[in-house]
Amino acid sequence: METKKIHVLQVTGTMNRGGAEVMLMDIYRNISKDIHFDFLVNYNLKKGISKGDFDDEIIALGGRIEYIPAQWDTGLPKYISAFKKVLKEIGKPDIVHIHLSSKSGVIAMAARRAGIKNVIIHSHADLKFRGSLISRVLASAELVFQKLLIASFADYYWGCSIEANNSLFYKYLQTKNRPVVINNAVDVNVFQKVSQADVIALCESYGGTKDTLILGNIGRVVGHKNVAFILDILKELSNRNIDFRFVFAGRADQPAYLEEIFNKAEAYGIAEKIIYLDVRDDIQNIVSTFDVFVGPALKEGFGLVAVEAQATGTPCVLYTGFPKSVDMQLGLVTFLDNFDVRQWTESILKTRNSKCRDKKLIWDKITAMGFDIRSNTRNIEKLYKKYGAE
Repeated sequence: METKKIHVLQVTGTMNRGGAEVMLMDIYRNISKDIHFDFLVNYNLKKGISKGDFDDEIIALGGRIEYIPAQWDTGLPKYISAFKKVLKEIGKPDIVHIHLSSKSGVIAMAARRAGIKNVIIHSHADLKFRGSLISRVLASAELVFQKLLIASFADYYWGCSIEANNSLFYKYLQTKNRPVVINNAVDVNVFQKVSQADVIALCESYGGTKDTLILGNIGRVVGHKNVAFILDILKELSNRNIDFRFVFAGRADQPAYLEEIFNKAEAYGIAEKIIYLDVRDDIQNIVSTFDVFVGPALKEGFGLVAVEAQATGTPCVLYTGFPKSVDMQLGLVTFLDNFDVRQWTESILKTRNSKCRDKKLIWDKITAMGFDIRSNTRNIEKLYKKYGAE
């Protein structure tokens, strides 16, 4: 007897290299063939549709990508109508899996109005709003509205942590229908099987010598990632006559902030030692070149890149904006709760030679803690099949 194929519609923003999108793609690469993914990308109507970093791979894996203007760009009646139209074109999915956190309630309502029986809301961060007082007040008011819709129209509540679940789902819902914690897992195998030739070539491209300290950061170039603070650490290293290179990669979502970083580097006289790699698809190789991953982000939903760094055995010095759960208990993570430049510098110098070379230990620890994508994907498969059969 042929096994029923479960059709899952993943509702996302543009599929660029963010933490949630990277994890979703890792799941897609490892999911069983009897589960089919399509993608519904919500886009800004004024900016128009833009191609995502993963679009070609999604299509190559057999997925279909449809587009819908963001809910507040069109208004709710038009959004619901557009949602129904998409489902008529692709066929009604068994499950709608929504990844847009504080925008999820309206989407859940649209899915239910379109006749979907299984709606998953996935909270990818412990929601905290930044910006001006007015923007925070408006965002908080919208969240109340979205949470009410989630309570009315969603069936299942998933999150990357208990904190993420608590920030998006009412407590009584979590008592009634216990939410699922889906760890933000990584493909450990990919990060352990890097080409040493590629790593050496990258290191050589940075310049310097075998004794040059290579510090790195991966992530979107935006203000709350706080990369500009790393420049203060680099200035301190320069004052101590320590040779270094700072390598960072990621989409410059705030070009003005990227310019601010380079202006600061020029002012400090260290611009020639700063290497920006933009968007890359070889993160495993780049992280493997780092002596230390430096993460001063003010707030991270989870901070998947820190787990990726540990998967390569790279030590991490992180601000407490990263959750404690990012520590894979390999002795590679140092948390700092301040922005004292000297303390950060000392922590970096202390850990610069502490890479973990024991691949089996790394694999065992990350897997045991539930952060390997393969075991994580098997759990997700079971849930999809359970929901799809109901």
